[in-house]
Amino acid sequence: MSARRFIAPAVLPLLLFAAGCTGADDGSPAAQGTPAASSAAAPTPAGPAEASALAPLPTGPATGDVVLTWSGLGEIREPFTGQCSHDGATTRLEGSADTAQIQVTVTPDGASVAVEDVGLSTTSELATGRYDVSGGHLALAAPLASGGQAVGSIELEVDCGP
Repeated sequence: MSARRFIAPAVLPLLLFAAGCTGADDGSPAAQGTPAASSAAAPTPAGPAEASALAPLPTGPATGDVVLTWSGLGEIREPFTGQCSHDGATTRLEGSADTAQIQVTVTPDGASVAVEDVGLSTTSELATGRYDVSGGHLALAAPLASGGQAVGSIELEVDCGP
């Protein structure tokens, strides 16, 4: 039995669109962005520190667990199998969790996760969080962002290498 729960995939773009919508600019406090209306801070994008943290991760087979959660959409909570690789300063984990194809890419310029599954195709930025490497083990936990808004989270616990 799969541990996934999805609301119609078409909902994510609508949620992201709605998060950026505002009312009419009628001079009211709500229209002017009072602290209550703008209290959610934008997540800080991953960058050079996260790329450096993943540099010692060995290349080779990857096995572990992944939890990807999207606000208002659902989650994937499955065992992960795939490959860990490096291309210069870029670290990439590519693999599958049940029927989902997942690619995590971390570079000095930013990080992203791309997911392709039945009825779902999405790419999100990864924000700063926990990017810990100990030997061949990666413990990653970070918010997902799109358009400067938090849209979910990723937790990835994998062992890489021979």
